[in-house]
Amino acid sequence: MRLYISADIEGIVGVVSRDHLTPEGFEYERARDWMTDTVVAACEAAHENGVEEIVLSDSHGNGQSIKIEQLPDYVQIVRSWPRPLMMMQGIEVGTFAGAMLIGYHSGASHMGGVLSHTIGGTAFHEIRINGKVVPEAGINAAVAGDFGVPVILASGDDVAMEEISQNLGDIVTVPVKWAYGTRSARSLTPVVAHEKVRSGVKTALTRLGSMRPLVVKKPVLEITFRNRLPAEYLSYLKFVERTDGYTIRYQGDDMIDISKFIMFVLGFNSQLTF
Repeated sequence: MRLYISADIEGIVGVVSRDHLTPEGFEYERARDWMTDTVVAACEAAHENGVEEIVLSDSHGNGQSIKIEQLPDYVQIVRSWPRPLMMMQGIEVGTFAGAMLIGYHSGASHMGGVLSHTIGGTAFHEIRINGKVVPEAGINAAVAGDFGVPVILASGDDVAMEEISQNLGDIVTVPVKWAYGTRSARSLTPVVAHEKVRSGVKTALTRLGSMRPLVVKKPVLEITFRNRLPAEYLSYLKFVERTDGYTIRYQGDDMIDISKFIMFVLGFNSQLTF
Protein backbone atom coordinates (compact mmCIF):
# COMPACT_ATOMS: atom_id res chain seq x y z
CA MET A 1 0.00 0.00 0.00
CA ARG A 2 1.26 3.45 -0.96
CA LEU A 3 0.29 6.82 0.55
CA TYR A 4 0.71 10.40 -0.62
CA ILE A 5 1.35 13.34 1.74
CA SER A 6 1.37 17.05 0.92
CA ALA A 7 2.82 19.14 3.75
CA ASP A 8 2.62 22.89 4.34
CA ILE A 9 3.92 24.87 7.31
CA GLU A 10 1.23 27.44 8.24
CA GLY A 11 -0.96 24.76 9.83
CA ILE A 12 1.86 23.13 11.79
CA VAL A 13 1.76 23.14 15.59
CA GLY A 14 3.24 26.32 17.09
CA VAL A 15 3.43 28.25 13.81
CA VAL A 16 1.67 31.60 14.24
CA SER A 17 3.61 34.41 12.56
CA ARG A 18 5.60 35.32 9.48
CA ASP A 19 8.76 34.76 11.53
CA HIS A 20 8.04 31.04 11.11
CA LEU A 21 7.71 31.09 7.32
CA THR A 22 10.97 32.23 5.71
CA PRO A 23 14.71 31.61 6.32
CA GLU A 24 15.30 35.07 7.72
CA GLY A 25 12.58 34.62 10.34
CA PHE A 26 13.24 34.50 14.08
CA GLU A 27 11.92 30.94 14.57
CA TYR A 28 12.04 29.53 11.05
CA GLU A 29 14.48 26.75 11.93
CA ARG A 30 12.28 25.72 14.85
CA ALA A 31 9.23 25.72 12.56
CA ARG A 32 11.14 23.46 10.15
CA ASP A 33 11.75 21.08 13.03
CA TRP A 34 8.05 21.09 14.03
CA MET A 35 7.04 20.53 10.40
CA THR A 36 9.53 17.72 9.88
CA ASP A 37 8.60 16.02 13.14
CA THR A 38 4.89 16.22 12.29
CA VAL A 39 5.46 14.66 8.89
CA VAL A 40 7.64 11.92 10.39
CA ALA A 41 4.92 11.15 12.94
CA ALA A 42 2.38 10.79 10.13
CA CYS A 43 4.73 8.61 8.07
CA GLU A 44 5.57 6.34 11.01
CA ALA A 45 1.91 5.89 11.91
CA ALA A 46 1.09 5.02 8.31
CA HIS A 47 3.97 2.56 8.07
CA GLU A 48 2.93 0.89 11.33
CA ASN A 49 -0.52 0.37 9.82
CA GLY A 50 0.44 -1.27 6.55
CA VAL A 51 1.73 1.51 4.28
CA GLU A 52 4.91 0.37 2.55
CA GLU A 53 5.83 3.50 0.59
CA ILE A 54 5.09 7.22 0.94
CA VAL A 55 5.61 10.03 -1.54
CA LEU A 56 5.86 13.36 0.26
CA SER A 57 5.56 16.85 -1.22
CA ASP A 58 7.41 19.65 0.58
CA SER A 59 4.83 22.27 -0.34
CA HIS A 60 5.87 25.36 1.62
CA GLY A 61 7.83 28.38 0.50
CA ASN A 62 10.90 27.35 -1.47
CA GLY A 63 9.88 23.70 -1.23
CA GLN A 64 12.91 22.93 0.91
CA SER A 65 11.55 23.25 4.45
CA ILE A 66 11.40 19.58 5.50
CA LYS A 67 14.71 18.19 6.79
CA ILE A 68 15.09 15.19 4.51
CA GLU A 69 17.80 13.46 6.55
CA GLN A 70 15.20 12.86 9.26
CA LEU A 71 12.74 11.06 6.97
CA PRO A 72 12.28 7.27 7.12
CA ASP A 73 13.82 5.27 4.27
CA TYR A 74 10.41 4.29 2.86
CA VAL A 75 9.68 7.96 2.02
CA GLN A 76 10.44 9.76 -1.24
CA ILE A 77 10.25 13.56 -1.21
CA VAL A 78 9.39 16.16 -3.87
CA ARG A 79 11.30 19.42 -3.37
CA SER A 80 11.59 22.91 -4.91
CA TRP A 81 9.72 24.58 -7.80
CA PRO A 82 8.29 24.92 -10.40
CA ARG A 83 6.06 21.85 -10.59
CA PRO A 84 3.13 21.20 -12.95
CA LEU A 85 1.03 19.76 -10.10
CA MET A 86 2.17 22.34 -7.53
CA MET A 87 1.55 21.07 -3.97
CA MET A 88 0.48 17.65 -5.28
CA GLN A 89 3.48 16.82 -7.44
CA GLY A 90 4.40 13.17 -7.14
CA ILE A 91 0.82 11.92 -7.02
CA GLU A 92 1.18 11.03 -10.69
CA VAL A 93 3.91 8.40 -10.15
CA GLY A 94 1.66 5.44 -9.30
CA THR A 95 -1.32 4.13 -7.41
CA PHE A 96 -2.01 5.58 -3.97
CA ALA A 97 -4.57 4.36 -1.44
CA GLY A 98 -5.09 7.92 -0.21
CA ALA A 99 -3.63 11.38 0.29
CA MET A 100 -3.08 13.37 3.48
CA LEU A 101 -2.75 17.16 3.83
CA ILE A 102 -0.48 18.01 6.76
CA GLY A 103 -0.06 21.54 8.13
CA TYR A 104 -2.78 23.14 6.01
CA HIS A 105 -4.47 26.52 6.54
CA SER A 106 -7.65 28.33 5.50
CA GLY A 107 -8.11 30.26 2.26
CA ALA A 108 -7.21 33.86 1.48
CA SER A 109 -10.72 35.31 1.59
CA HIS A 110 -11.73 33.48 4.78
CA MET A 111 -12.07 35.95 7.64
CA GLY A 112 -10.57 33.51 10.17
CA GLY A 113 -7.60 31.22 10.52
CA VAL A 114 -3.87 31.53 11.15
CA LEU A 115 -1.80 32.91 8.25
CA SER A 116 -4.66 32.35 5.81
CA HIS A 117 -3.89 32.59 2.09
CA THR A 118 -4.45 30.67 -1.12
CA ILE A 119 -1.33 29.45 -2.93
CA GLY A 120 -0.04 32.82 -4.07
CA GLY A 121 0.62 34.36 -0.68
CA THR A 122 -0.18 38.03 -1.19
CA ALA A 123 -0.95 37.62 -4.92
CA PHE A 124 -4.42 36.02 -4.77
CA HIS A 125 -7.47 37.30 -2.95
CA GLU A 126 -9.65 34.34 -3.87
CA ILE A 127 -9.79 31.27 -6.10
CA ARG A 128 -13.02 29.69 -7.30
CA ILE A 129 -13.56 26.48 -9.22
CA ASN A 130 -16.92 26.06 -10.93
CA GLY A 131 -18.17 29.03 -8.92
CA LYS A 132 -17.17 27.65 -5.51
CA VAL A 133 -14.56 29.35 -3.34
CA VAL A 134 -11.78 26.85 -2.66
CA PRO A 135 -8.77 26.92 -0.34
CA GLU A 136 -5.54 25.10 -1.20
CA ALA A 137 -6.99 21.90 0.24
CA GLY A 138 -9.92 22.03 -2.17
CA ILE A 139 -7.70 22.64 -5.19
CA ASN A 140 -5.28 19.90 -4.19
CA ALA A 141 -8.00 17.37 -3.40
CA ALA A 142 -9.42 17.96 -6.89
CA VAL A 143 -5.97 17.42 -8.44
CA ALA A 144 -5.71 14.17 -6.47
CA GLY A 145 -9.16 13.28 -7.77
CA ASP A 146 -7.88 13.39 -11.36
CA PHE A 147 -5.64 10.48 -10.38
CA GLY A 148 -8.38 8.64 -8.52
CA VAL A 149 -6.90 9.37 -5.10
CA PRO A 150 -9.13 10.43 -2.18
CA VAL A 151 -7.94 12.84 0.51
CA ILE A 152 -8.43 10.99 3.79
CA LEU A 153 -6.92 13.32 6.41
CA ALA A 154 -6.01 16.95 7.02
CA SER A 155 -4.27 18.70 9.92
CA GLY A 156 -3.98 22.38 10.79
CA ASP A 157 -5.79 25.01 12.84
CA ASP A 158 -9.45 24.68 13.81
CA VAL A 159 -10.70 27.20 11.24
CA ALA A 160 -8.88 25.43 8.41
CA MET A 161 -10.26 22.08 9.54
CA GLU A 162 -13.82 23.43 9.45
CA GLU A 163 -13.31 24.94 5.99
CA ILE A 164 -11.72 21.75 4.68
CA SER A 165 -14.59 19.65 6.02
CA GLN A 166 -17.04 21.93 4.21
CA ASN A 167 -15.10 21.40 0.96
CA LEU A 168 -14.15 17.72 1.25
CA GLY A 169 -16.80 16.19 3.46
CA ASP A 170 -16.30 13.62 6.19
CA ILE A 171 -12.53 13.16 6.16
CA VAL A 172 -10.45 12.84 9.32
CA THR A 173 -9.35 16.27 10.58
CA VAL A 174 -6.72 16.89 13.24
CA PRO A 175 -6.71 20.40 14.78
CA VAL A 176 -3.40 21.17 16.46
CA LYS A 177 -4.13 24.83 17.33
CA TRP A 178 -7.08 27.19 17.70
CA ALA A 179 -6.98 30.52 15.90
CA TYR A 180 -7.43 33.79 17.74
CA GLY A 181 -6.42 35.91 14.77
CA THR A 182 -4.32 36.01 11.63
CA ARG A 183 -1.12 35.82 13.67
CA SER A 184 -2.16 34.32 16.98
CA ALA A 185 -3.44 31.00 18.26
CA ARG A 186 -3.67 28.66 21.23
CA SER A 187 -1.46 25.73 20.34
CA LEU A 188 -0.80 22.21 21.53
CA THR A 189 2.78 21.30 22.33
CA PRO A 190 4.62 19.47 19.54
CA VAL A 191 4.65 16.14 21.38
CA VAL A 192 0.88 16.19 21.94
CA ALA A 193 0.20 17.39 18.39
CA HIS A 194 2.30 14.61 16.90
CA GLU A 195 0.44 11.99 18.91
CA LYS A 196 -2.87 13.38 17.69
CA VAL A 197 -1.61 13.23 14.10
CA ARG A 198 -0.53 9.62 14.64
CA SER A 199 -3.95 8.74 15.97
CA GLY A 200 -5.65 10.56 13.08
CA VAL A 201 -3.58 8.69 10.50
CA LYS A 202 -4.48 5.36 12.07
CA THR A 203 -8.19 6.27 12.03
CA ALA A 204 -8.04 7.52 8.44
CA LEU A 205 -6.45 4.30 7.21
CA THR A 206 -9.24 2.23 8.76
CA ARG A 207 -11.75 4.25 6.72
CA LEU A 208 -10.11 3.89 3.31
CA GLY A 209 -12.95 1.80 1.93
CA SER A 210 -15.47 4.59 2.46
CA MET A 211 -13.37 7.44 1.05
CA ARG A 212 -14.01 8.68 -2.49
CA PRO A 213 -11.90 10.94 -4.73
CA LEU A 214 -13.08 14.50 -5.38
CA VAL A 215 -13.70 14.56 -9.12
CA VAL A 216 -14.26 17.93 -10.79
CA LYS A 217 -15.42 17.77 -14.40
CA LYS A 218 -14.78 20.59 -16.86
CA PRO A 219 -13.27 22.88 -14.22
CA VAL A 220 -13.68 26.61 -14.64
CA LEU A 221 -11.04 28.56 -12.72
CA GLU A 222 -11.58 32.10 -11.48
CA ILE A 223 -8.74 33.98 -9.81
CA THR A 224 -9.33 37.29 -8.07
CA PHE A 225 -6.04 39.10 -7.54
CA ARG A 226 -5.21 41.64 -4.87
CA ASN A 227 -3.96 43.99 -7.60
CA ARG A 228 -5.26 44.94 -11.04
CA LEU A 229 -2.20 44.49 -13.27
CA PRO A 230 -2.03 40.67 -13.19
CA ALA A 231 -5.63 40.48 -14.40
CA GLU A 232 -4.91 43.04 -17.10
CA TYR A 233 -1.82 41.29 -18.47
CA LEU A 234 -3.39 37.82 -18.39
CA SER A 235 -6.43 39.10 -20.28
CA TYR A 236 -4.13 39.56 -23.30
CA LEU A 237 -4.14 35.76 -23.66
CA LYS A 238 -7.02 34.78 -25.94
CA PHE A 239 -8.01 31.84 -23.71
CA VAL A 240 -8.33 34.05 -20.60
CA GLU A 241 -11.39 36.19 -19.90
CA ARG A 242 -11.23 39.20 -17.59
CA THR A 243 -14.52 39.41 -15.70
CA ASP A 244 -13.81 42.50 -13.57
CA GLY A 245 -10.88 44.71 -12.64
CA TYR A 246 -9.23 42.07 -10.49
CA THR A 247 -10.60 38.74 -11.77
CA ILE A 248 -9.82 36.37 -14.64
CA ARG A 249 -11.62 33.27 -15.83
CA TYR A 250 -10.00 30.21 -17.43
CA GLN A 251 -11.72 27.06 -18.73
CA GLY A 252 -9.53 24.03 -18.05
CA ASP A 253 -9.57 20.58 -19.60
CA ASP A 254 -9.10 18.97 -16.19
CA MET A 255 -7.54 19.76 -12.82
CA ILE A 256 -4.08 18.94 -14.13
CA ASP A 257 -4.58 21.73 -16.68
CA ILE A 258 -5.85 24.06 -13.94
CA SER A 259 -2.81 23.30 -11.78
CA LYS A 260 -0.42 24.05 -14.64
CA PHE A 261 -2.19 27.33 -15.37
CA ILE A 262 -1.99 28.47 -11.73
CA MET A 263 1.71 27.54 -11.64
CA PHE A 264 2.25 29.60 -14.78
CA VAL A 265 0.40 32.58 -13.29
CA LEU A 266 2.53 32.41 -10.16
CA GLY A 267 5.87 31.79 -11.75
CA PHE A 268 6.17 33.42 -15.15
CA ASN A 269 8.37 36.49 -15.43
CA SER A 270 10.09 37.59 -18.62
CA GLN A 271 13.14 38.53 -16.54
CA LEU A 272 13.62 35.02 -15.22
CA THR A 273 17.20 33.77 -15.46
CA PHE A 274 18.76 30.39 -14.75
